[in-house]
Amino acid sequence: MKTGMVLQKTMASGWTIKEILSPNYDGHNHYYYLGKRAPVVKLGEERLVKQYAGYTLIEKDLRSVLVWLNEIEKINPEIDWRIKNPQQMDLIKGFFVAALTFYGKCFTESKGRGIKYDRNNVPEEHRETHDIVMKMRHNFTAHSGIGFESVKVSLVLHPDIKSDMRPELYTELRQPDLHKELIKEMVVMVKLLQEQVLKKRNEVGVKFLEEEVHPKGKLYWYQKGIFDKFNP
Repeated sequence: MKTGMVLQKTMASGWTIKEILSPNYDGHNHYYYLGKRAPVVKLGEERLVKQYAGYTLIEKDLRSVLVWLNEIEKINPEIDWRIKNPQQMDLIKGFFVAALTFYGKCFTESKGRGIKYDRNNVPEEHRETHDIVMKMRHNFTAHSGIGFESVKVSLVLHPDIKSDMRPELYTELRQPDLHKELIKEMVVMVKLLQEQVLKKRNEVGVKFLEEEVHPKGKLYWYQKGIFDKFNP
Protein backbone atom coordinates (compact mmCIF):
# COMPACT_ATOMS: atom_id res chain seq x y z
CA MET A 1 0.00 0.00 0.00
CA LYS A 2 1.33 3.41 -0.96
CA THR A 3 1.63 5.83 1.93
CA GLY A 4 2.78 9.40 2.34
CA MET A 5 1.67 12.98 2.11
CA VAL A 6 3.06 16.22 0.74
CA LEU A 7 2.99 19.53 2.59
CA GLN A 8 3.30 22.53 0.30
CA LYS A 9 4.50 25.98 1.23
CA THR A 10 4.61 28.86 -1.27
CA MET A 11 6.94 31.77 -0.59
CA ALA A 12 6.47 35.41 -1.65
CA SER A 13 9.79 35.14 -3.52
CA GLY A 14 8.25 32.73 -6.05
CA TRP A 15 9.67 29.55 -4.54
CA THR A 16 7.46 26.63 -3.55
CA ILE A 17 8.64 23.95 -1.13
CA LYS A 18 7.03 20.51 -1.10
CA GLU A 19 7.88 18.59 2.07
CA ILE A 20 7.37 14.87 1.61
CA LEU A 21 6.28 12.90 4.66
CA SER A 22 6.59 9.19 4.03
CA PRO A 23 8.35 6.27 5.77
CA ASN A 24 9.48 5.09 2.33
CA TYR A 25 11.16 8.36 1.30
CA ASP A 26 14.51 9.61 2.59
CA GLY A 27 15.27 12.19 -0.08
CA HIS A 28 15.25 15.96 0.13
CA ASN A 29 12.24 18.24 -0.22
CA HIS A 30 11.12 19.16 -3.73
CA TYR A 31 11.65 22.78 -4.72
CA TYR A 32 9.95 24.75 -7.50
CA TYR A 33 10.46 28.24 -8.82
CA LEU A 34 7.36 29.73 -10.46
CA GLY A 35 6.06 26.19 -10.90
CA LYS A 36 9.23 24.70 -12.44
CA ARG A 37 11.09 21.92 -10.57
CA ALA A 38 14.57 22.93 -9.36
CA PRO A 39 17.57 20.57 -9.07
CA VAL A 40 19.00 20.00 -5.57
CA VAL A 41 22.63 19.51 -4.57
CA LYS A 42 22.89 17.36 -1.46
CA LEU A 43 25.29 18.89 1.05
CA GLY A 44 26.39 17.58 4.41
CA GLU A 45 30.09 16.96 4.98
CA GLU A 46 31.38 20.48 4.45
CA ARG A 47 32.45 22.26 7.66
CA LEU A 48 30.32 25.35 7.06
CA VAL A 49 27.32 23.24 6.07
CA LYS A 50 27.56 21.31 9.34
CA GLN A 51 27.67 24.61 11.23
CA TYR A 52 24.64 25.87 9.29
CA ALA A 53 22.75 22.67 10.14
CA GLY A 54 23.85 22.91 13.78
CA TYR A 55 22.54 26.45 14.15
CA THR A 56 19.27 25.31 12.55
CA LEU A 57 18.84 22.59 15.18
CA ILE A 58 19.67 24.99 18.03
CA GLU A 59 17.13 27.51 16.73
CA LYS A 60 14.49 24.78 16.51
CA ASP A 61 15.16 23.77 20.13
CA LEU A 62 14.87 27.40 21.27
CA ARG A 63 11.63 27.74 19.30
CA SER A 64 10.23 24.69 21.10
CA VAL A 65 11.30 26.13 24.46
CA LEU A 66 9.34 29.31 23.68
CA VAL A 67 6.24 27.28 22.78
CA TRP A 68 6.28 25.49 26.15
CA LEU A 69 7.02 28.65 28.15
CA ASN A 70 4.21 30.48 26.35
CA GLU A 71 1.84 27.64 27.23
CA ILE A 72 2.74 28.07 30.91
CA GLU A 73 2.13 31.81 30.66
CA LYS A 74 -1.25 31.19 29.02
CA ILE A 75 -2.34 28.89 31.84
CA ASN A 76 -1.08 31.53 34.33
CA PRO A 77 -0.91 29.28 37.41
CA GLU A 78 -1.51 30.71 40.87
CA ILE A 79 0.69 29.87 43.84
CA ASP A 80 -1.97 27.64 45.46
CA TRP A 81 -2.68 25.58 42.33
CA ARG A 82 -0.38 22.83 43.60
CA ILE A 83 -3.13 22.05 46.12
CA LYS A 84 -6.27 23.27 44.33
CA ASN A 85 -5.47 22.03 40.83
CA PRO A 86 -2.75 19.35 41.00
CA GLN A 87 -3.49 17.91 37.54
CA GLN A 88 -3.00 21.28 35.91
CA MET A 89 0.25 21.72 37.82
CA ASP A 90 1.45 18.34 36.52
CA LEU A 91 0.77 19.59 32.99
CA ILE A 92 2.66 22.82 33.69
CA LYS A 93 5.54 20.85 35.18
CA GLY A 94 5.68 18.77 32.01
CA PHE A 95 5.97 21.92 29.90
CA PHE A 96 8.66 23.29 32.19
CA VAL A 97 10.75 20.10 32.25
CA ALA A 98 10.55 19.95 28.45
CA ALA A 99 11.71 23.59 28.27
CA LEU A 100 14.60 22.93 30.66
CA THR A 101 15.66 19.83 28.72
CA PHE A 102 15.65 21.43 25.28
CA TYR A 103 17.30 24.62 26.54
CA GLY A 104 20.06 22.53 28.09
CA LYS A 105 20.57 20.65 24.80
CA CYS A 106 21.71 23.89 23.19
CA PHE A 107 24.57 24.16 25.69
CA THR A 108 25.78 20.56 25.78
CA GLU A 109 28.06 18.67 23.43
CA SER A 110 26.38 16.87 20.55
CA LYS A 111 28.33 14.91 17.94
CA GLY A 112 25.48 15.15 15.46
CA ARG A 113 25.38 18.95 15.59
CA GLY A 114 29.07 19.78 15.49
CA ILE A 115 28.33 23.02 17.32
CA LYS A 116 27.06 24.10 20.71
CA TYR A 117 26.44 27.28 22.62
CA ASP A 118 28.20 28.18 25.85
CA ARG A 119 27.65 30.70 28.62
CA ASN A 120 29.53 33.42 26.72
CA ASN A 121 26.85 33.35 24.01
CA VAL A 122 24.25 34.46 26.54
CA PRO A 123 23.89 38.27 26.83
CA GLU A 124 25.65 39.34 30.03
CA GLU A 125 22.50 40.76 31.61
CA HIS A 126 20.80 37.35 31.32
CA ARG A 127 23.63 35.09 32.50
CA GLU A 128 22.30 34.88 36.04
CA THR A 129 18.98 33.56 34.69
CA HIS A 130 20.91 31.20 32.41
CA ASP A 131 22.87 29.84 35.39
CA ILE A 132 19.66 29.21 37.34
CA VAL A 133 18.06 27.42 34.39
CA MET A 134 21.13 25.26 33.72
CA LYS A 135 21.40 24.34 37.40
CA MET A 136 17.75 23.32 37.44
CA ARG A 137 18.18 21.36 34.24
CA HIS A 138 21.31 19.64 35.58
CA ASN A 139 19.78 18.68 38.93
CA PHE A 140 16.08 18.39 38.22
CA THR A 141 15.94 16.72 34.82
CA ALA A 142 19.37 15.17 34.26
CA HIS A 143 19.97 13.76 37.73
CA SER A 144 16.56 12.74 39.02
CA GLY A 145 16.00 15.94 40.91
CA ILE A 146 18.90 15.60 43.34
CA GLY A 147 18.93 18.73 45.46
CA PHE A 148 15.70 20.02 43.92
CA GLU A 149 13.14 17.44 44.93
CA SER A 150 12.76 15.16 47.90
CA VAL A 151 10.24 12.94 49.59
CA LYS A 152 9.92 12.27 53.31
CA VAL A 153 8.17 9.14 54.49
CA SER A 154 6.46 9.31 57.88
CA LEU A 155 5.20 6.43 59.98
CA VAL A 156 2.29 7.97 61.88
CA LEU A 157 1.18 6.29 65.11
CA HIS A 158 -2.12 6.52 66.91
CA PRO A 159 -2.00 9.19 69.64
CA ASP A 160 -2.90 6.61 72.24
CA ILE A 161 -0.28 3.91 72.81
CA LYS A 162 -3.03 1.57 73.98
CA SER A 163 -4.76 1.69 70.60
CA ASP A 164 -4.64 -1.38 68.33
CA MET A 165 -4.94 0.73 65.20
CA ARG A 166 -2.25 -0.03 62.59
CA PRO A 167 0.27 2.77 61.94
CA GLU A 168 -0.14 4.76 58.71
CA LEU A 169 2.49 5.60 56.12
CA TYR A 170 2.38 9.12 54.68
CA THR A 171 4.64 10.77 52.12
CA GLU A 172 5.65 14.42 52.02
CA LEU A 173 6.74 15.35 48.51
CA ARG A 174 8.80 18.47 47.90
CA GLN A 175 9.37 19.78 44.39
CA PRO A 176 10.18 23.29 43.24
CA ASP A 177 7.23 25.54 42.44
CA LEU A 178 7.48 27.69 39.32
CA HIS A 179 7.97 31.40 39.73
CA LYS A 180 6.25 33.59 37.14
CA GLU A 181 9.21 35.99 37.11
CA LEU A 182 11.59 33.20 36.14
CA ILE A 183 9.31 32.18 33.26
CA LYS A 184 9.16 35.80 32.01
CA GLU A 185 12.93 36.18 32.25
CA MET A 186 13.43 32.91 30.38
CA VAL A 187 11.12 34.05 27.56
CA VAL A 188 13.10 37.27 27.09
CA MET A 189 16.44 35.44 27.22
CA VAL A 190 15.41 32.68 24.81
CA LYS A 191 14.03 35.19 22.28
CA LEU A 192 17.36 37.05 22.29
CA LEU A 193 19.28 33.80 21.84
CA GLN A 194 16.97 32.77 19.00
CA GLU A 195 17.64 36.06 17.17
CA GLN A 196 21.36 35.58 17.73
CA VAL A 197 21.32 32.03 16.38
CA LEU A 198 19.46 33.06 13.23
CA LYS A 199 21.97 35.86 12.67
CA LYS A 200 24.92 33.46 13.08
CA ARG A 201 23.31 30.93 10.75
CA ASN A 202 22.79 33.61 8.11
CA GLU A 203 26.46 34.68 8.41
CA VAL A 204 27.60 31.07 7.97
CA GLY A 205 25.31 30.68 4.95
CA VAL A 206 26.67 33.82 3.28
CA LYS A 207 30.24 32.68 3.96
CA PHE A 208 29.57 29.26 2.41
CA LEU A 209 28.06 30.80 -0.72
CA GLU A 210 30.94 33.24 -1.11
CA GLU A 211 33.80 30.86 -0.30
CA GLU A 212 32.57 27.50 -1.58
CA VAL A 213 29.75 27.95 -4.08
CA HIS A 214 30.54 31.03 -6.17
CA PRO A 215 34.25 30.23 -6.88
CA LYS A 216 33.38 26.84 -8.42
CA GLY A 217 30.98 28.32 -10.92
CA LYS A 218 27.41 27.61 -11.97
CA LEU A 219 28.19 24.59 -14.21
CA TYR A 220 29.94 22.70 -11.39
CA TRP A 221 26.86 22.81 -9.18
CA TYR A 222 24.31 22.11 -11.94
CA GLN A 223 26.24 18.96 -12.82
CA LYS A 224 25.86 17.80 -9.22
CA GLY A 225 22.15 18.68 -9.01
CA ILE A 226 19.61 15.85 -8.83
CA PHE A 227 15.85 15.32 -8.73
CA ASP A 228 14.72 12.91 -5.98
CA LYS A 229 11.77 10.81 -7.04
CA PHE A 230 8.73 10.19 -4.89
CA ASN A 231 5.82 7.91 -5.81
CA PRO A 232 3.05 8.32 -3.21
